[in-house]
Amino acid sequence: MLIFVLQNIAEILAGGTSLTSTEQIEFSHPSNRSEEGGGPTLNLYIYDIRESKQLQHSGRQVERKLTRGLQPATVSWTPHWFDVSLLLTAWDRTALGEHHLLSEALTLLLRHRSLREEFLIPELRGYGNLTMTVAVEPTIEVGSLWSALTIPLRPALYLTMTVPIEAQSTSVPLVWDRIIQLQNQFGNGSVEAITKQIAIAGVVKSAVTNLPLVAEVKVMGTEKLSTSNKEGLFFFDDLRLGNYVLTLNCPGYLLQNVNVLVDSPSCTFKEILLTPA
Repeated sequence: MLIFVLQNIAEILAGGTSLTSTEQIEFSHPSNRSEEGGGPTLNLYIYDIRESKQLQHSGRQVERKLTRGLQPATVSWTPHWFDVSLLLTAWDRTALGEHHLLSEALTLLLRHRSLREEFLIPELRGYGNLTMTVAVEPTIEVGSLWSALTIPLRPALYLTMTVPIEAQSTSVPLVWDRIIQLQNQFGNGSVEAITKQIAIAGVVKSAVTNLPLVAEVKVMGTEKLSTSNKEGLFFFDDLRLGNYVLTLNCPGYLLQNVNVLVDSPSCTFKEILLTPA
């Protein structure tokens, strides 16, 4: 994701300043470049990454569909948002050349306080417009920043772009929305259907390989016992609201207890990782 941030800002700068291509934009540490020689160049360097205070959405999202069978479902994580702070400096043979190039960059970037999605590269799309701020001071103390860079203080712009970083999506059967239906046909031909809603469901995986495990799962304090299938999936139905403890036993792995809270009519899903013995 960080590479895409640099690429997107570089394309904006190359298209709106006197630079003719992104090849005139460097991404290495500023101290690696000599001040003398060479044509006009912009240096774009990431110096700080931290979780955004404005956007802090995280958690699991499940595409839910009521079904009587085990149909595939997409399980994904909503992204964590990070503020990526960048230092933009200009290099040229003369100070006037550097100031001219930096002025061009400042004028251009001030028009892009919010990067519209249609102007983002494909890898950054899908999250709406992304915010970018241009500041006269960095997110950390300016003297400390330049001291850490081990180069003399010079004119620069400080950019902060807020970007999403998310875990990889996975697909698992949608067992937690499965409804068990029992039919009882009476002598008069009528049919009575009894449905049971799953209360707890989950998937058991190895903490080392992340592969599914066939494990025995027991709800402590009850007679409920289940064994996860080859995809690591298990479920329990007909549980009252409350706190429960699941005990998982799998040959070759440490015995593990997991707390589960059933606090609504909908299903509680757990992803459990077992550690090899």
